[in-house]
Amino acid sequence: MTEIEPLAGRHAVVTGAAGGIGSAIVRSLLAQGAIVHGLDRDLAGQRRLAAEVNAAGRFVPHEIDLSDRPGTDRTVAELTSALAGRCDILVNSAGVSRLRSFAETDDALLDFLLAVNFVGAFRVTRALLPALKASSCATIVNVASELALVGQAAYTAYCGTKGAVLAWSRALAVELASDGIRVNAVCPGPIDTAMLSAEFAGSDAPLEARRAEIASIPLGRLGTSSDVAAVIAFLASDAAKFVTGAAWSVDGGKTSR
Repeated sequence: MTEIEPLAGRHAVVTGAAGGIGSAIVRSLLAQGAIVHGLDRDLAGQRRLAAEVNAAGRFVPHEIDLSDRPGTDRTVAELTSALAGRCDILVNSAGVSRLRSFAETDDALLDFLLAVNFVGAFRVTRALLPALKASSCATIVNVASELALVGQAAYTAYCGTKGAVLAWSRALAVELASDGIRVNAVCPGPIDTAMLSAEFAGSDAPLEARRAEIASIPLGRLGTSSDVAAVIAFLASDAAKFVTGAAWSVDGGKTSR
């Protein structure tokens, strides 16, 4: 008996598709039968991913820089045309992080983090809203962070942007419920990606920083991108059809302490 793919034929859009978590999301959605359009400023990385997944044209890369508003508008307009007016799944996964004390966080850094982590997601979602409304099973999953739930020194700007993502997700879930569109947020904890490794490398003692992070996690390990992608695939499926306005922590229990 052939196993039924839960997302077969559904059209998905994933921002940050070339990143550690984003690429895992793409792989997971493809594995469940979706047709995935990737959005990322790293077009070469997306093309490598396309070659790796070998999904017979079901993964379509698009180049986008969410901090460039006119460029974002052009790309999303092209994407909407490619989707033929229908989007079933939108995953806002693009994100950037920088270690910087509050006093040293200048306007340029604040604007950049806001543009990518929050404003970009807001604008892409707004542009795709008619296509989402045209779907009979539309769902939005926004990737926030454990730092939307707890504070951490040297991450004040990042915490602010991810907190905005979480609050926006909850409000959007209420507003779009009458349109049959579900909206949820996923809050990853420490995930073993290049971005986290760069944060460790930027500390005074990278190895000790990594060990301390692992020690803070009740399950005793860093998360993987696949851990996050599995939760997102579930939220995108009909198995979660009564789930909206929720914040899903994927952090090995860290924020439960």
